[in-house]
Amino acid sequence: MASSQFDQLTGQFLRAVRDAGGGLVAVCAACVRVLPVRGAAIVLEERDAGMQPWCASDELADRVESAQATAGEGPAVAAVADGMPVLLADLGHDCEQWPGFAEALAGLPVSGSMLAVPLRLGAIRLGAVDLYRDAVGRPGPRLMSAALHVADLVTASLILASGGEAHRWSQPLSSQWIHQAAGMTSAQLGIGRDDACARLRAHAFTLSLPLVEVARRVVDGSLRLPDE
Repeated sequence: MASSQFDQLTGQFLRAVRDAGGGLVAVCAACVRVLPVRGAAIVLEERDAGMQPWCASDELADRVESAQATAGEGPAVAAVADGMPVLLADLGHDCEQWPGFAEALAGLPVSGSMLAVPLRLGAIRLGAVDLYRDAVGRPGPRLMSAALHVADLVTASLILASGGEAHRWSQPLSSQWIHQAAGMTSAQLGIGRDDACARLRAHAFTLSLPLVEVARRVVDGSLRLPDE
């Protein structure tokens, strides 16, 4: 893409965020508005909880991101770890490299392709923006360039958020539940927080439940993880 096209894309993105009221949900919606994709999600790296979804543009993206968070593996996790975009060319049939993610997706009506683009500032790893397309296969160079540029705009939006704007981007309740459940499990079982979060994730995977649902049950007292 030429410099003028990047400038035009930047303007479109900023207007879309402003029109949607600002905040992370608006940023997610702007990705869908300015790119030829059917859906988008933003996942951020959380202490203890790992990669967690903060917003998704639609129900399907939300369910895929929940599966990725529960499994603790998938395109976004790999993209953040390697610092490079990760393409899942066929979301319905191309997940063998992440068996936990593939199993968590089983039964979901998923199709098309998924592109995870890392959100980084130098050595600082923030998360990833996941883009969903109806078509399978590799995106063309124009879309790839646009996706990388939009990821830079999302990163800048995260870094520059402050004051009242930062408040609108505060932790979602799902992330708070995971943090609280990890702390409670750590105290109950006498293990470290990393091990406690791993226990929560394993329990969620065994029961085929979202990680956040297991965390919520631990917090409200309806579930206590057994000693091993």
